[in-house]
Order: sequence, then C-alpha cells, then structure tokens
Amino acid sequence: MSIDPRLMERRKTVAEDNAKKSISRLLKFLVVIVLAGASAWLLFSPWLSVGRVETDGIVSSSANSILADSGVRAGAAMILIDPGKVESRLLDDPWISQATVSRDWPDLVTVHVEERLPVAWVRSAEGWARRAVDGVALPSAPEPDDSMGRIEMSEVGESETTTSPELLGALEFMSALDRDLHDGAIVSLRDGMLWATVEGFEIRLGRATEMTQKALSLAALLEEGLTPGTLVNLIAPTHPATTTPSLGDESDEADGDNGEEEAVSGEDSDGNESDDDS
Repeated sequence: MSIDPRLMERRKTVAEDNAKKSISRLLKFLVVIVLAGASAWLLFSPWLSVGRVETDGIVSSSANSILADSGVRAGAAMILIDPGKVESRLLDDPWISQATVSRDWPDLVTVHVEERLPVAWVRSAEGWARRAVDGVALPSAPEPDDSMGRIEMSEVGESETTTSPELLGALEFMSALDRDLHDGAIVSLRDGMLWATVEGFEIRLGRATEMTQKALSLAALLEEGLTPGTLVNLIAPTHPATTTPSLGDESDEADGDNGEEEAVSGEDSDGNESDDDS
C-alpha cells in the first residue's frame, strides 16, 4: 500500500514543527533557569550584601543585640532583611518607643530608634518601677533611690499604668519640672485630686489637665520666693493662688478659713473644678 507523497510531506512538516516548538520551549526553560540562578546569585552575592549598618539614638536599649539576632549585620543578604519584622522586634524592648529600619540598596541598612527616658519612680499596685512619660515601666531596681522624684499611686493597677489619666498627668508634671525641683518631689492622689510636695511646699494640682503649664507656673512662683509653709493652689495654672501660714491661735483659725476659701478657688460650690480660669 503506497502513501500519497503529499501526505508524507505533510507529516514530515508537522513533525519538524513540533520538534522546533519543543526545542524552543526547552531553550526558553533553560534561559529562565539560567536567569533565575543568576538573579539568586546576584541577590546573595557580596554586591547586594550588607556592607554598613548605621544606627542612631541607641543609648540604654538592647537594640544592637536585637539587630544582630535579626540578621542585620555586615555580610547578611539585603534581600533577607525584613524591615517591618525588625522594627517589631525592636519595639518589644521597653526602652524603645519608636523604631525605623530601612534598606538603602545596594548595601546600607539604616536604623533609627527613639528611646524612652525615666521620668519618676512610680508606686502602682504592683510595686515600684521607673516609668517613662507614657507610663511604660523601664528596667529598674525593685525599690526607689534618690535619683528622681516619686509618684505614689498604689490604687492604679499594672494594666492601667499606660491609660490612667491621673498617673499620666503626674508623669507629665514630673517631666516638665526643672531638674533642681524634680529630685525629692512627690506627687500623690487624694480623693481623686492630684497633690504634690515640691521643695517642702504643698501643691494642689487638681485634675490631670494642663500639667506642663502647672509645672511651669510652680517654677515661676518658687523663683519669686514663697514663705515657708505656704500652700500653693495650681488648679488654674494661669491664676495660681497661695495661702500663707497664719500666726497665733486666733489668726490660725481666721486665716485657715480664708486660706481654705482661696485654696478652692477654681472650684464651684459643689467642690468641682471650674472651667473658668478667672
């Protein structure tokens, strides 16, 4: 049985076309493999490895150890560094409030951190700890020393230390005090109102509002000079009031009444603070 020459030619042409397509696909596959291998080699080559790690703001934290544990070190492949994950690990350190990690190709990694500073010793329901202005506890001894002022708020639980308006207000007040006034200062909570003892003077701070202004107002009053034993009322920091100590038994009683009236200026008849600064 003979086959039509035209059919044979057609089969030959189809076979050759299929062979060409197979060879073309194979070549493309090989090119992809070669390019992928070359890209992988380049990404992990010394040309795209960490050559420098520039850090800024590291003082008290363990940021350098965290960076090393996260693979941020000279010789590491840039492609393997995940800035987001490294930042998250840095923020686990209580000293660090903010962290920024960036890759500057081809070989530079920059790290910027902002560290918290201890503002005061705070006694919460969990005991003593040095705390930053945002209420976060910083590594410290279990008992306070004389390195900074103190805040006594044992009614505040550990879970509330970063949200309690009274504690955060007291920390803001402490952070705004001059260094020479800060040491030895004590802030406490009495009947829902903040009080402070600074340089031996009793200071009525009132609610946890305008605490920076209250600290600045107190500094100005102390600079002018106050009679020992004077009670200072800073409920309205732009209109501070003072009650000087009385002399003699009779004057003690009279001045005590006047002093009480002056000390509660800024409150209404129900004992609530007035929003009026006058």
